Amino acid sequence: MIDVLQKLNQKFNNKFNYLKLLNVVYDKDSLLCTITLLYPYQMEEISFEDKDDIIKFFQEFLSLNAQVKVKFKKSFLDECLILEEVVEFFKNNKKGIYPYISSENLSSTHQGQDVEINISLNQDILSLIDDLDLESQIKKHIEKLFIANVQVNLIENEDTLPDEIDAEDILSTASANRVRRYDVKIEKKVIGGDIAPKPEYISDIKKPKPSVILSGFISNKNQKKYIQKKGKNAGKEKTLYTFTLRDKEGAIDCVYFCGKTHEKDMEALDDLFMIICVGNVQVGFNGKLTYYIKKISLASPYEEIVDVHETVNSDFKHKKVVFPDRMPYEKQSNLFEESNKYNDYIMKNKFVVFDIETTGLDPEYCEITELGAVKIENGEITERFQSFAKPSHPIPEEVVKVTNITDEMVAHAPSAEDVVYDFWEWSRDCILSGHNVVGFDIKFIRKVAEKIGVRFDNEMMDTLIVARQSGLRLGNYKLGTIVKALGLTLEGAHRAYNDAYATARVLMELNKSKK
Repeated sequence: MIDVLQKLNQKFNNKFNYLKLLNVVYDKDSLLCTITLLYPYQMEEISFEDKDDIIKFFQEFLSLNAQVKVKFKKSFLDECLILEEVVEFFKNNKKGIYPYISSENLSSTHQGQDVEINISLNQDILSLIDDLDLESQIKKHIEKLFIANVQVNLIENEDTLPDEIDAEDILSTASANRVRRYDVKIEKKVIGGDIAPKPEYISDIKKPKPSVILSGFISNKNQKKYIQKKGKNAGKEKTLYTFTLRDKEGAIDCVYFCGKTHEKDMEALDDLFMIICVGNVQVGFNGKLTYYIKKISLASPYEEIVDVHETVNSDFKHKKVVFPDRMPYEKQSNLFEESNKYNDYIMKNKFVVFDIETTGLDPEYCEITELGAVKIENGEITERFQSFAKPSHPIPEEVVKVTNITDEMVAHAPSAEDVVYDFWEWSRDCILSGHNVVGFDIKFIRKVAEKIGVRFDNEMMDTLIVARQSGLRLGNYKLGTIVKALGLTLEGAHRAYNDAYATARVLMELNKSKK
């Protein structure tokens, strides 16, 4: 398969020389070949056009009588992940030495793509190593799993060995070294630098531990003021935030000591937002394990990035049901009188601002009843996308009172699957935006998309977060409140298109060029 990547780069003039092949899996029963490619964590997401070129190349080159899927994964050079793989190497290849390997005698540092791994062992243990090329074996193992240039150093220490290590000790060591992780998708950095999207399960954290990656949903968020007692800022008032972080298996109390530069960022985070963090787990003032956070990013549940054309569910027979229409130009003329009214972010990108109405709040059990959206290009609202969707169950009466969408209105509407597929095709090359889109709307969209085998991996821009970071001082940050504060209008609230149009105006208003 090395030749395949060489051929790929020959065809595209080394455009994809940053890619590394992780693995190839062929399933005879389902006639499916899955290829996983790594790319550096510093890179932005690979564009749809480049993905399509890569996938088409593999399909043509392999010429298999099977479906070909390609997964694209970022290679994060996280110290914990690298050292876990070193432990796995010893577990699978050096069982005699494995019981002596732990986090206490392993360390790793990296600068750019250069990684240095130090393994500190007693002289007697080193004497058991009969492989002259052990360092190169570990180097090969790590470089296969990460995009990195690896150097491995075996270092002799003066620790004495215990008299004996029995089977029970070995099992306990193995258990201690084994870390369960899962994947999430990073949506946006909030505080600090990159975070490897590989959190541990909160329920597995049983004792204090440094540099822990955890992910989950925020609840019970509170802001507190305190007076710093020590250091150069002694006597000054400081801010800290406390909240609970909950994943599907557990929960933990969290603390973030907030500097002035990040107060707006923390105010923007709200209950039910999904985040991923890096921090230290320590025993807190209440005597319980507490997560002291250093970095935060917005996150969402992971769905593997694959060939969007090839993954459409073969059982899903799509027919086009939504036909977006152009917005009347005369409607624009009153909105955009100045050619330089908006900043480069608005003028140089395309946006799809959307809103949905649903039968309830839980994407696991509730369904979409309406999807409305507008497209922004060159600082103008240019297209409109709008459709009802027929749910499989009657709309609850209390929901009808809020949305004014009745069972009769959706009785002859297309399925949510057809509507979402058309929306996916229409929005593929755009930044997706909406009000509380990260906390609500995108979860419903991705739930339907998962059923039909397509993926929404667009860049996201949540106007709820933008508004909170903008300096607007409001009692709440509901869409109607923000619209009123900005001197805009919202007609027919809780209808998808009307809310999407108003949200687009908010996004543009908050991105006016500063003169």
